Amino acid sequence: MSPAEESSTAVVNPTSEENSAQDATAGTAPLAGPSATPVQQVVQAGRFPLRLSPLAALAVAVVLVLALAAAVTFGLMLQRKAATDRAGAEALATAKAYAITVTSYDYQNLDRNFADVLDGASGEFKDQYTGASQTLRQLIANAKATAKGTVLGAGIQSASTDQVQVVVFVDQAITNAAVTQPRIDRNRVIMTLTPHDGRWLVNKLELM
Repeated sequence: MSPAEESSTAVVNPTSEENSAQDATAGTAPLAGPSATPVQQVVQAGRFPLRLSPLAALAVAVVLVLALAAAVTFGLMLQRKAATDRAGAEALATAKAYAITVTSYDYQNLDRNFADVLDGASGEFKDQYTGASQTLRQLIANAKATAKGTVLGAGIQSASTDQVQVVVFVDQAITNAAVTQPRIDRNRVIMTLTPHDGRWLVNKLELM
């Protein structure tokens, strides 16, 4: 081999070895750029997820506790509102029916009339009606009077789960032995109702 050929070979061989080494390295090195996986990108960039500091962890815990407390409070508020709405609806229906009971009577059936009124009453109103019933009974019987109540409208004035106040507008058509054509009395009645053994009873009644 001539000196020129040896020189050429010496120049070529290192380049080949470098290329081989680069090819081998390229086969094992992590990919860079868009083709690299997220893990590879993080490793190449030298960025690793950091653990939360104690202060940050405490802040996260406080936020979670507050969020849970808010959710529980909101849930309880919804439950209370639903219970109050249900109580109001039940008491309103009771008041409308009771308004007819307390404004309707027939001198020929007073025992039943008075019993029905007392059955729906409690507390202050029950005591008042019981005390006045004997005199009222005598007046109705002597006049041979009848009355029929008709509810024109009703609404809730205030409501909670243990007391509901209802306003009822009721007409009372009254007749007696001397007046055969019904006389219409228009009344506004305010009833305060309280729950007793699963029922709403009228604790207070005011004619306005």
